[in-house]
Amino acid sequence: MKQTGAQRVVAIGDLNGSHETLLAILRGLRLIGREEQWVARNTHLIQLGDLFNRGGGAKPAIELLLQLQKDAPARKSKVSVILGNHEVMTALGNEAYCSVDEYLSFATETQRRAWPAKVHKAMRQIYRDHPRGGPILPLHPRLDAWKINNVPGREAMRRALGPRGRLGRSLRKLPVALMVGQSVFSHAPLTPRWARLGIDGLNAEAQEAFRDAPSFYRDLPKGSILESANGPLWNRSLVKSKSTRSRQQLQRSLDLLGARRMIVGHTMTRHIKGGKDGIIKLCQRGKVVCIDVGLGRGRPRPRTALLIEDGAGYEWTPNGTRRLWR
Repeated sequence: MKQTGAQRVVAIGDLNGSHETLLAILRGLRLIGREEQWVARNTHLIQLGDLFNRGGGAKPAIELLLQLQKDAPARKSKVSVILGNHEVMTALGNEAYCSVDEYLSFATETQRRAWPAKVHKAMRQIYRDHPRGGPILPLHPRLDAWKINNVPGREAMRRALGPRGRLGRSLRKLPVALMVGQSVFSHAPLTPRWARLGIDGLNAEAQEAFRDAPSFYRDLPKGSILESANGPLWNRSLVKSKSTRSRQQLQRSLDLLGARRMIVGHTMTRHIKGGKDGIIKLCQRGKVVCIDVGLGRGRPRPRTALLIEDGAGYEWTPNGTRRLWR
């Protein structure tokens, strides 16, 4: 993928189904206006994947980003969305992390309006459904199971994300990596086995894998770029380990790609030693920048992004900026 000539780069980590968080960051950085239209000049926005699952806002989030992708060039800007493992899982029938709200976002307006009354009716029925003389089993687990089995939008989501669906076609074209200046952006860190393919080679292999992919995620070929535990969608070793081997692997990958650093999501910063929610974490002596800060999760929900201006890196929050590197 060609490098952008934009003067400013804004990178946003895993969204976890939170459209509201995306809007808050885009508005806070003045990238979009009141009507959600792109307004920034000379800016490259990069979202690092995992828009889907755990929340109900993935559909409006990806639709907004795809629209901004079309509009940004008019202001000498660019919008890129990188493929995450949750996009692949959901598109290929692994809905383990889907939520009721996520299914509902694909339902019709009529179905969504009718849903609360159906849930209330089901709750009353489940409460009454017990053996004569008891006991009454816990209500909420049974109600949650009923919701998953009866929520509207499930089949619509599967069609929309399938190979013939509009969103499904867009997801299957997303890059797994890109280079901007001296930084490589990917959902997860790149080991030498994948870095030696180069940026264009990685993206070509991912799209070929999607074209040949089975309908069910578990049937992907072993070692596929879309499911490999050490691949660009799943690898955690270069952020979790501080061993000499991991440092050598990282440097080899950077050398292969001609880069100084990797900017990644996938591993939440609070799961990295010394990391916290809402705070970007530098690993491997600053050569790996971890920006999965838990967006859309917890209370209060973090509002954090990475800025790169004139080669220097900053953490942005609504409360100000913090320099990460010069």
